[in-house]
Amino acid sequence: METELPAIAILPVFFSPEQILVALAVLIPALVIFNLILISEGVFESIGLRFYQAMLVTVGALLGSLIDIPLLPVGEDLIAVNVGGAVIPLVVTLEMVGRGRVSRPKSLAAVVLVSLVAYVAATPVPGLGITMPFYVAPLAGAITGLLLARGCRTAPGLAYAGGTMGTLLGADILNLANPDVFLMLTGGGPTVLSIGGAGIFDGIFVTGVLAVILAAYAGRGLRKKGGVCPQEGRE
Repeated sequence: METELPAIAILPVFFSPEQILVALAVLIPALVIFNLILISEGVFESIGLRFYQAMLVTVGALLGSLIDIPLLPVGEDLIAVNVGGAVIPLVVTLEMVGRGRVSRPKSLAAVVLVSLVAYVAATPVPGLGITMPFYVAPLAGAITGLLLARGCRTAPGLAYAGGTMGTLLGADILNLANPDVFLMLTGGGPTVLSIGGAGIFDGIFVTGVLAVILAAYAGRGLRKKGGVCPQEGRE
């Protein structure tokens, strides 16, 4: 006697190539942003922010990338400051310095050193803005932080302050203060020059995240090997 058992048939659902492309176009950026938020949240916690502060800073940088604050009209042109790419990194740096998580003199030294490197490495490009190889400022920030902190735990904070504010000052502000560079960038008609205008993907924001990661891992390695910060050698 044959017994019929209930069965569930799983049938493939076919999508058109256009639907697949649309899905990938939405999914891939969403995954990139999600992972960047997770990484950034951990980075901001490592420089002394609490969890909710780190999340607010990261999400604020993402949403703030859509907001430009008019700063200075120059003829028909306008210099603006982007909330996500410039204002939030500045607030985070001031918060670290104000609460004594990093030394004020060392923070100032880090900003000056990285700004000199950024100014030399930055290249104004008409129609595009001020560009710089992505690895220059994070490396400069991390190395500066490690040297000034002597490999101790304040290195990531100094790397963030130097990396973000040094890039902001050296690559953006000093170049815009040069009349020749300003005319080169605005020669095609009325232009809005947004400092930190790419928001969460701007060199300033990404520099801060990468500089902290590099300084944290390098500093931990140095402490484990010994010779620097013996009081912090065991983690």
